Amino acid sequence: MIKTSRIFNFYSWLAAAMLAMTLLPPVTTAAPANYTKVLNVKATAYAPGPHDNGKWGNLTHIGTQVRPGIIAVDPKIIPLRTRVYIEFADGSGTYAVAEDTGGAIKGSRIDIAKQTVQEAYKFGIQQVKVYVLGN
Repeated sequence: MIKTSRIFNFYSWLAAAMLAMTLLPPVTTAAPANYTKVLNVKATAYAPGPHDNGKWGNLTHIGTQVRPGIIAVDPKIIPLRTRVYIEFADGSGTYAVAEDTGGAIKGSRIDIAKQTVQEAYKFGIQQVKVYVLGN
């Protein structure tokens, strides 16, 4: 007979795995067809918390949680709440939503949210293509 706690643990693990899959942006290798413009920008990365996000801590400019799948932008270049596809130099890419701004994020720059400060440091500074997506 299977113990109830084992079943509960399995379903807890399964629920956590499914949640993680919905929260993490998909990594792809093909640019989307439904874009309205392409920007060549300098990309940096940041993480939630006061270390990278100052007084805002875990919150974005629009009040959502800083998390993978969001980016900080200059809203004059990429409006807030805009969906984008980011293509990296190696040809891989990921989808994101512009939900944040930053004091140093002006003009052709974006800041990509990562899970940890270590991931943000590892990302460094990269030149990327940003495909601004249509509806």
